[in-house]
Amino acid sequence: MSRPCASTRHPGALRTVGLTVLLLAAVSGCVVPARDDGAFRANAVAALSSAVSEARTGALVLRARADGKVTNAYADTVVTDDESAIGPIEDSFGNVDPPDPAQDQLRTQVMGLLGDTADAFATARLSVRRDDEEQMQASAKKLSELADQMDRAKDGLR
Repeated sequence: MSRPCASTRHPGALRTVGLTVLLLAAVSGCVVPARDDGAFRANAVAALSSAVSEARTGALVLRARADGKVTNAYADTVVTDDESAIGPIEDSFGNVDPPDPAQDQLRTQVMGLLGDTADAFATARLSVRRDDEEQMQASAKKLSELADQMDRAKDGLR
């Protein structure tokens, strides 16, 4: 007497296994090519938009802290969270390959801006933790400049 296979005994088991495999592939961080230039540009715009938001928030809080309008603990939390958000933005964009060599320059530009923003946040975090008002102002200025550069780059892609 033959035994029924697992999918017959548990019809949802095969579906669950299939969904699990797809989910694991999606979150495994594998690098995939963009479908076309438009999709790659859309990914660049999304990454820049997210990073601009983080940079502007960080700059605002740094200025507020340097002016004594927010506590050091609050500034530290916000700047640390903003810094932590940049890594996944870099990873998300960096894990999509340009569809053709013509897009390599765009990838380099966006990754450079994201990397510069991550570096600026590291400096900002240290300035907050050291309660260095002068460096907080300088970091706020740097983050604002980077946000402006990313906005210009983003606008050029639309």
